[in-house]
Amino acid sequence: MDQPWLTITLVMAAGALALGIAILRTALPQRRALGRLGVRGVRTRGEVARGARREGQTVHPPQVRYQAPPVGRPDAPPTQTYRRTPLNHESHPLHAGIPVVLRYDPADPRRVVVVHTKDGRPGMVSYSATANLTWGIFFVLFGVAVGVGAFL
Repeated sequence: MDQPWLTITLVMAAGALALGIAILRTALPQRRALGRLGVRGVRTRGEVARGARREGQTVHPPQVRYQAPPVGRPDAPPTQTYRRTPLNHESHPLHAGIPVVLRYDPADPRRVVVVHTKDGRPGMVSYSATANLTWGIFFVLFGVAVGVGAFL
C-alpha cells in the first residue's frame, strides 16, 4: 500500500457518515413528535411525577407535573398544577423525578409535549431532539467532506 492514509481516511469518513445517519434516524421522529401539540406552545419547566408502569396487561404511560394557567384563562398566572401524560411520551426516556422542559397549549394547558429532559444523576446526558438532529447533520456533512477531501 503506497497510501495507507487514504484507506484510513475513507474508513473514518464512512464511520462518520454511518454515525450521522444512525443519529438522524432516531432524531427525526423525535423532532416530529414535538409537532403533536399543533401550536408553538408556552415553554415551562416541570418534572416526571410517575414513570411508565405495567399492571397486568395494562401499561400506564408516564406522567409529568407542571404549573400553567387554569383551563379557559390563558391570561391568568400559572398557578394551576397539572399532572398529565405528554403527547410524545414514547419519544423520551421518562423516569420519575427527572426534570423536564415542556410546551403546553395556551388554549388548553392540559395538552403538553416534552421538549427536553435532563437526568439529574451524575454522568447522565441531557436529551434534546434539536441537539440530536444537529449532531446527526454535522456527522453526515463531516463524513461526506472527509470522503470527498480524501480524493482531492
